[in-house]
Amino acid sequence: MIKIIIGFIISSSVLLSVAHAAEQLTATIIGSGSPIYNENRASASTLISAGKTHILVDMGNGTQANLDQLGVDVRTLSALLFTHHHLDHNEEFVPIFIRSLLGRDNFTIVGPPATTKLTETNLDLYKEDISYRLGKSKRTLSDRQKAFEVRDIQGGESFKIDDIQVTTIQVPHTIHSVAYRFDYKGQSIVISGDLTYSDKLPSLAKNADFLIMDSGGMVITGGKAQNKGANNKGPRTRAHLSLADSSNIAEKAKVKNLVYTHFNKGTLDTQASLKEIRKNYTGKVIFAEDLMVLEHHVNITSLTQSYPVVDTGQRKFYSNDEIINLPAEGENFFGQDASYIINAPSYSNNNDGTVTDNVTGLMWQKDMGNKLSYQEALQKVQSNKLAGYSDWRVPTIKELYSLIQFSGSVKGQHALYPFIDTRYFNQPLGQV
Repeated sequence: MIKIIIGFIISSSVLLSVAHAAEQLTATIIGSGSPIYNENRASASTLISAGKTHILVDMGNGTQANLDQLGVDVRTLSALLFTHHHLDHNEEFVPIFIRSLLGRDNFTIVGPPATTKLTETNLDLYKEDISYRLGKSKRTLSDRQKAFEVRDIQGGESFKIDDIQVTTIQVPHTIHSVAYRFDYKGQSIVISGDLTYSDKLPSLAKNADFLIMDSGGMVITGGKAQNKGANNKGPRTRAHLSLADSSNIAEKAKVKNLVYTHFNKGTLDTQASLKEIRKNYTGKVIFAEDLMVLEHHVNITSLTQSYPVVDTGQRKFYSNDEIINLPAEGENFFGQDASYIINAPSYSNNNDGTVTDNVTGLMWQKDMGNKLSYQEALQKVQSNKLAGYSDWRVPTIKELYSLIQFSGSVKGQHALYPFIDTRYFNQPLGQV
C-alpha cells in the first residue's frame, strides 16, 4: 500500500500537496517545450532531486516561473547542468546563476565546451551589479566565487553531486551535446537532451527507471510539424530523432519508462504517436507536461494500460455557458464526465490519523495540514512518522484528483458543499 501525506488548501479550487520522500530520486519536468514560444509549455528544463540535493538540467525560457510555482528557491540548487548550448536550453542561465551567487550555498556548474566561457563572461559582465547586491549583506564577490566551481566536459566523464552518481556520454546533435545518467540508491534517471540516433545511448540508459527523451517525430496537429529525424529524406541536416529511433533506443536499453519531452507548439496526437512508438518499444510511455513529477515508486500509467480511476461524482452536463440535458451520441457536447459512472469512491478510516482509499489502495493523511513551500515540505517529510510509517511521499496530480468530488459547489465567496468527503477527511467547510 502506498502512503501519501497531503495538505489541502482550498483557494480557487486548488489542492496543494505537502512533501516528497527523502529516499526517492525524482525528476520534475520544469519545461517540456521547444524553442518556439508556447504559453502552455516552458522550454527545456528538468529538476533532478534526492533528499536535499537538487540538480537543474538545462534552463530554457520559463524555467524560473515554473520553479517558483513549485516553491523551489534557485539559491538552494546544488548544481546547474547543460546538455548543450542552444538558447532554448540555456536562456535563463544568467539570472539563475546570479541568484545562486546571491545565496549562501555551494553549487557546481557543468556542461559541454563553452560552459566555463559562458559562466566567466557573465560573471565579468555583471560583477558590479553582483557586488552591489552582495554588499547589502556585507559579503563580497570574491568570497562567493569560492562557493562554486565550473567545468567543461566532453561526455564520457563520471562524477558525483552529493550522493547522486552522474555518468555522461556525448550524443550527436548540431553542436556538442551531452546526455546524463543519474543514479541514487538503486534508482536511475537518464536525460538525453536533443540528439539524433546514438549507438551509445542504450548502454548509458540500460535498465533505467526513466529515460527522458527528445520527442522528434512526434505527431503534432495545429502547429509546426515535428522534425521526423534521421529517417527523413532531403538535404537538410537532421537535429532530432525519429519516433522509430527513440523507441528503438528505449527498447534496446530496456528502460522501464520512456518519457517524451521537447514538444513543438500545437496539439499532440498521442494515439497516432503511440502507434509508431509501439512498433519498437513495449514499455510504459509518458508524454511529459510542465511540472510533471516522475518518481521511482509511482506507477505512472501509459495510454495503453488500465488502472483504477475513482468516479468524480459529476452528474451535470454543460454547454459552453449553461447546464444542459444529457447529450446523445453525435450531438454537441457528448462524452462529458457525467456520462461515465465507474468506481464509486470508497474509504476506510484507519483510526490512526490516516485514511485508506479502497479503490486506488493509497493511504492518506486525514488532516489537511498547513500550507508549506516545496523546501519546507522536503524537510518536514524526513521526520514524519504518522501512524508509525516513515515512507510518506508527495502525491502526483492524478492521485490528488482522485480525491476530488465534483458534486461540490460554491456560491460567490462561500463554499456550499465540499469537494472532498468530509466524513473521512478533516476539511472544514467555510469561505473560499
